[in-house]
Amino acid sequence: MRWKGNQALSPEQTDLYENASSDKGDLIADMRTGMTVEGLFAVMQAATRPTKSGQPFLTLELRDHTGHIRAVGWEHAHLIDQLGTGKVIWLEGTVDEYQGDPQIRLTDLRVTTGDSPPEFFVPAGPQDREMLKARLDRVLGEVKTPCLSELLDRIFGDADLLGAYLRAPAAKLRHQAYVGGLAEHSLNMAEHAMHCADFYPELNRDLLVTGALLHDIGKIEEYRIDTVIEFSDVGRMEGHIVLGDRLVRRMADQIADFPEDLRMQLSHLILSHQGRLEYASPVTPKSIEAVVLYVLDLLDSRVATWRDIRDRYAGQNRRWSDYDRLDERFWFLGEGTPNGP
Repeated sequence: MRWKGNQALSPEQTDLYENASSDKGDLIADMRTGMTVEGLFAVMQAATRPTKSGQPFLTLELRDHTGHIRAVGWEHAHLIDQLGTGKVIWLEGTVDEYQGDPQIRLTDLRVTTGDSPPEFFVPAGPQDREMLKARLDRVLGEVKTPCLSELLDRIFGDADLLGAYLRAPAAKLRHQAYVGGLAEHSLNMAEHAMHCADFYPELNRDLLVTGALLHDIGKIEEYRIDTVIEFSDVGRMEGHIVLGDRLVRRMADQIADFPEDLRMQLSHLILSHQGRLEYASPVTPKSIEAVVLYVLDLLDSRVATWRDIRDRYAGQNRRWSDYDRLDERFWFLGEGTPNGP
């Protein structure tokens, strides 16, 4: 079995991983300080900044299907207009460190003009489409409330919606930011929801499971996947919460006699699932199902974030990560030696 970091890959993903690694050059996951590297990478962000003498230099945020890394070029600022998000470049350089994080110091940079396989740049999750679909089918079979079961059948019985759901990421950068991430995250929550309902009989089991499956469905419109995961125009303008609530309401409207009270409660789960107004939820959780859904969302996203941090240091015998500026903390990795980094 092939492994990527700490993740076991299916045979389908092994073929994809090896094909995506064969012609693109060096992989970000393999880069270490002092290495000379070259290869194809997708641009996530590009900017110029002044040196102390006032001369511009180039800064890039790059990714491939194994991770992302910063790059700097002292003689490449003139290329900034060619380096929009999603552009593919060929680079040569050496790996050093900046503020504790690895970065590539560029010696050569060329903007490519041909097509490159998206698999070079967009990571795939640990479970392929068939595995996710099998999990989804099992969860759908557990929902017994007729109108909720019909709603789920209409949504996931639509081939286009199902395909988008199984391919979409759960995020642009952090938790489950890879092909299949949305379905993985939502199914994790749905399976947890069933256990919670067994433990807390006050919960409306079918409503909670349906909310878990559909809470982030707006991300099939919020994100687009090409050489990078990027926001769509409508994703930036409206966001996945509004997009998801609108989609679910539209599908529910096609079901005769769908109870209005149940429609309202399901809508509330979608609208409140991020828990707090400052986290972009239009409302805060006000039903017990909404509270549990918010907690499950937080749980799965936080564990997935920790796994992402852990996998960056795979094989380095580390107990602690470097300082994570995004989450403002060091992460305990649980491996390595007590006196190690």
